[in-house]
Amino acid sequence: MSRKIKVSLEARKNRLRRRLIGALNESLGALGLLAVAVVISALFIYLYGALLSAPALEVREISVRGVKELTEKDILQLANIQPRCNLLAVNTDAVARRIAANPWVKNIYVGRELPGRLVLDVRERKPIALVKQTGNFYLMDAGGFIFKKLSRTDDVDLAILTGVNLQNKPSPLLAEALKLLETLSADSYASLGTISEIHIDEVFGLSVLTDRGLHLKLGRDNFTGKVQKLDIVLADLEKRGMKNGRLFVDLADISKVTVQRKDEPGKAQEQKKGPQYRI
Repeated sequence: MSRKIKVSLEARKNRLRRRLIGALNESLGALGLLAVAVVISALFIYLYGALLSAPALEVREISVRGVKELTEKDILQLANIQPRCNLLAVNTDAVARRIAANPWVKNIYVGRELPGRLVLDVRERKPIALVKQTGNFYLMDAGGFIFKKLSRTDDVDLAILTGVNLQNKPSPLLAEALKLLETLSADSYASLGTISEIHIDEVFGLSVLTDRGLHLKLGRDNFTGKVQKLDIVLADLEKRGMKNGRLFVDLADISKVTVQRKDEPGKAQEQKKGPQYRI
C-alpha cells in the first residue's frame, strides 16, 4: 500500500515538473516574440524618422491642377504648406480640408509623387445660373447647389433664375429649369440667342427670356417635347419672315402654339391687339 502511495506521489511530481517546464518554455517564447516585435518596431521608427529627415524627400515641387476660376496662387495660399517640408510629413487630409474651404472647390485630391512632388488636383464648381435674393446675386451650379455670393471679382455671364426662394425646399421645377437652361445653351439653339432669364412660377410654370427678344412660355411639364416643338415654330416663323424682333411664344399647350409680336413694349394696349399667329 505504501509503495503505491509513493509511486502516485512521484507521478504527480513528474506531472507538475513537466507543467512548470512547459509554462516556462511558453513564457520564454512569448518574451522572445515580444523582444523581436520591440526590435522591429524600433527599427521601423528609426527608419521612418530617417525618411522624415531625408533631404531627398523634401517637397521640391507643388503641382496644382484643374483650376480655372481660381489661380494656382489661390490654391497654394489655401494649402499653406511649409517650405522645404518632408513629403511624407505632409498631412494630406488637413491640406485637403483647408483647400475645400473655398466655395469654388467641389473636390480636391492631395497626393504624393516620389521623390519630391506634391499634387493638388482641384475640381471646381461650375456655375450655371445666378439667383437673386434680398438684393444680392448668388452662384448656382447644375445640381441646384448655391455655393457663394456673387462678388466683383467673379467674372461670370450667366442667366438669372427668378422666382426661387432659398428659404424653401427646392422644387422639382427648379431642377427642370436647370436642365432646360443647359439644353437651350447648346450650340443647336444658338439662333435663340443667349438665355438671359428663366422665371419659375409654381402655378404657371417656366418662362424663358433671351437677349434676342424671345419670350417663351413653357408651362409646367413636357419641356423636352416643347423644346422640340420650338424648332418647328422657329422654322415656321422664318418662313413667315417674322423670326426677328421681340416675340412672345406660348408653348404651354403644345397642341396650340401661339406667337405674338411685341415690337413696341411701351404700348401694352397695342400689343394686346397686335397680330397673333397659331402654329
